[in-house]
Amino acid sequence: MSKKSAPAALSSSEQAIMDQLWRLAPTSLNDLLEAVNADRQEPISRATLQTQLTRLETKGWVKRDDSTRAHIYVPAVAESHGRRSVLAALKERFFGGSSLALVRCLVENGEISEKELTELKEMVAQAKKPTGKDTRP
Repeated sequence: MSKKSAPAALSSSEQAIMDQLWRLAPTSLNDLLEAVNADRQEPISRATLQTQLTRLETKGWVKRDDSTRAHIYVPAVAESHGRRSVLAALKERFFGGSSLALVRCLVENGEISEKELTELKEMVAQAKKPTGKDTRP
């Protein structure tokens, strides 16, 4: 099975747009603008959002449907794939590709709550359990 290559990296403002697009898609520019500006103290303009969407389209993150008068935007990358590629880039850039170093940083800085830590322990225990599948050639 071949892995789909990850699109170009996202800036923080592009990530915020993608978060809204994954939530709303398919959506118009105006609806996306309203969602993006909902939590911002300083709203961005329609022109700024259009420029960012064009960049996201160029980077391979967004597709635009021009078949109607109001352009409709959809993610070109599934949310799970997009988040994995962003995390992989972050892990490589700041933690030398080490998942353990990334998790250690979160734990040591108190970024993981007790509840999340318990859930993480359960996930590790589940991952250790044999699947019952014979993996011999």
